[in-house]
Amino acid sequence: MNIGIIEHWFIKPSDITFDSSSILGSGAFGIVVKGVLHCTTEVAMKIPKTRFQSPEKSQLANEMRLFRHIRHSNIVLFHGATLMILNGGSPSFSLVLEWVNGGNFGDYMQQFRSNGVFEVDGRAFAYKILLDVARGMTYLHNLTPIILHLDLKPANILVQKSVPPKGKITDFGLSRFALNSLPRHKVGTEKYMAPEVAQRKPYGPAADVFSFGRVIIWTITGKLCPELISSTSFKGNEDLQIPVKEDACFFSNLG
Repeated sequence: MNIGIIEHWFIKPSDITFDSSSILGSGAFGIVVKGVLHCTTEVAMKIPKTRFQSPEKSQLANEMRLFRHIRHSNIVLFHGATLMILNGGSPSFSLVLEWVNGGNFGDYMQQFRSNGVFEVDGRAFAYKILLDVARGMTYLHNLTPIILHLDLKPANILVQKSVPPKGKITDFGLSRFALNSLPRHKVGTEKYMAPEVAQRKPYGPAADVFSFGRVIIWTITGKLCPELISSTSFKGNEDLQIPVKEDACFFSNLG
């Protein structure tokens, strides 16, 4: 906490007001609630629900460590960290992040499809958001050291309601610095995971590129086209041939 005060990223709890019932999202890690920083700035507070020694808390600490190095318009802004108390419980170390008012990209795409308007409205929207994601990922991969996101998926892309809309990458709990020794941890979401990550082989920025490709496939087709590109296209230490089709379902929808 002292280093947070020295480096100006620790935020005093008294500087934040929030309503614990104003839940923006929840998951295995805990909850995200909406708050106001310094009476002027709307923020999202990521609050883990388990004890400090839990894996979720480790992910939160990792996310904070990485966020301090990141400043880009297509990545959710890190305001700092604070101690929060919910429902009379113990103080919980929480991230204070930019509030993005439009929800996640995956929900938008599902809504476009369920309303039957993907071709009319969804295509241009998706192109803009995915271009923003590409810009954000390019920034991460050009840092020194490189930051690997390692969990890129539609749910981790937030949409800022604006004209035009803006895409912002979030959730760096599983991310890593790509240092001299490449990581071998199996992390991320299976459906979007690169084969080398799933096999615990050394991996680098290409793992994020693979995940981004999967996001594009899902965006255009509404499915992951496992018959075209599969994260399970390997067995043991043997790489298998990935089938290629001239009439690949996503190529026909591009342009």
